[in-house]
Amino acid sequence: MNRLNIQEPSPTPAGSAAVPLIKLDRTGFDYVILAAAYLFTPIGLVLALLRLMLTHYKNHRRPTNLNLIMHVFIGGFVELSVAMFVDTMSGNTGTSELLTIQIFLAVIFLIPALILASVTAKAKYTLSKLNTSYIELIQNKNIRYVGSISERIGQSDSDVRRDVQYLKNKGLLDIDIVLSEGRQTPDPSMATPNLVHPGRTSGFGAQASGQPIHSQPQSSPLLPKSIRCPGCGAQNTVQPSQSKSCEYCGTMISYS
Repeated sequence: MNRLNIQEPSPTPAGSAAVPLIKLDRTGFDYVILAAAYLFTPIGLVLALLRLMLTHYKNHRRPTNLNLIMHVFIGGFVELSVAMFVDTMSGNTGTSELLTIQIFLAVIFLIPALILASVTAKAKYTLSKLNTSYIELIQNKNIRYVGSISERIGQSDSDVRRDVQYLKNKGLLDIDIVLSEGRQTPDPSMATPNLVHPGRTSGFGAQASGQPIHSQPQSSPLLPKSIRCPGCGAQNTVQPSQSKSCEYCGTMISYS
């Protein structure tokens, strides 16, 4: 079985998963484009752009397509540089003119090539992370539903199907793995944690289960009241839990 060429994992901080960096997975037609890029740049450019327009929607093709465009720019610089050198050796162009033209060609062709090289490296790393996520979800977490994988990775369902088939073809996933449509219920990797302490029932849970919720009875506070004096019969106001002498005859009156 054809296997995807993967480099050694790059160093990562402790506690984070290593992301294996892939090498470009070129086809026979890609090598034809590379040859055209260095032998006849205009044809190489047309073929590379055609390849990009037809296949760039596939995640695994993006680094390779960007790399092909980069080689077209390098090939254009090489072709024109060789032509200018031959012209200089023939005596038609001076050395100073050759140097000026070479600087101009470097700005026109090599700077875009350097930018494309950086973009290609980022695309390779992104694809490596994506492949690692697929393997983690499908093989390690045993998620076998297209919708659940799509939700976790952030790719469309069609992208998930295409990417998984690509990984199976390259031997990175077991060829016998079968994905089902829809979403896994419940999704084991998206389980909602139980926020209620064990042995403790929340009020909402008790209501939902029909269990009565008992509240502590609250006693009303004691208030001052008017009490008749047993000695003279006059009314006196007595504070709670206190006793006082009658304001008229001096008899002790207790709060009761």
